[in-house]
Amino acid sequence: MTATATPTVTPSVPRRHAAPVAPRSPSWPRAAGILILAGGVMLTVATALEVGTDVATDPAAAAAFWVLFLGSVLAQVAAMFPLALGRGDGHGAVGSSLVGKLALLGFGAFLLANHSLYLVVTYLLPTATPSVGAMAFVLGVSAVQGMLLVLGGVVIARAGVLRGAARWAILVLSLVGFALGAVVSDPSNGVLTDVMYFVSTGAQIVAGILIARATLSAAK
Repeated sequence: MTATATPTVTPSVPRRHAAPVAPRSPSWPRAAGILILAGGVMLTVATALEVGTDVATDPAAAAAFWVLFLGSVLAQVAAMFPLALGRGDGHGAVGSSLVGKLALLGFGAFLLANHSLYLVVTYLLPTATPSVGAMAFVLGVSAVQGMLLVLGGVVIARAGVLRGAARWAILVLSLVGFALGAVVSDPSNGVLTDVMYFVSTGAQIVAGILIARATLSAAK
């Protein structure tokens, strides 16, 4: 008998493929959101100190209030830069809209001016009687600040760069700010005013969380 060679079958080894790497999401929404969140937390604590302690006469409470209040303002102002300009390339939450960029950066400038005026009038010059013109100027700064944030929020919502609830976070925050302004303008109900202050700071915290966790539109 003639032996016949039996062909050997080599098992095929599947080719190894590199695991797909998920694209890294831009860091600017996280930076903007964290700054807004930090500002909201500091402002909440500062508001609690202002409501629950005598900031004008207690040195420890006053020091903590000033540090937290100023820190919250600076954090909110700083957040407008990544929100408007992204990573510095001009592609942030408002897309390519120049109006949106100017609105957000302008809001930051007016926020700084408005809160600085608040500290001066309330704590540095508490006995001074402001003139009608000075009061009109303060109210005008507050109104412009609010309108700029509304405009920025509308542009963010229309641009659709941020997805999900984050897309509407700034617009909702601006509307809460207008509600706070309406309540503060009537000093007869101090309890409602205090509640609205905390509603406003809470809305800021929520907005910061949403933006920090936001995903971006695939087209952006």
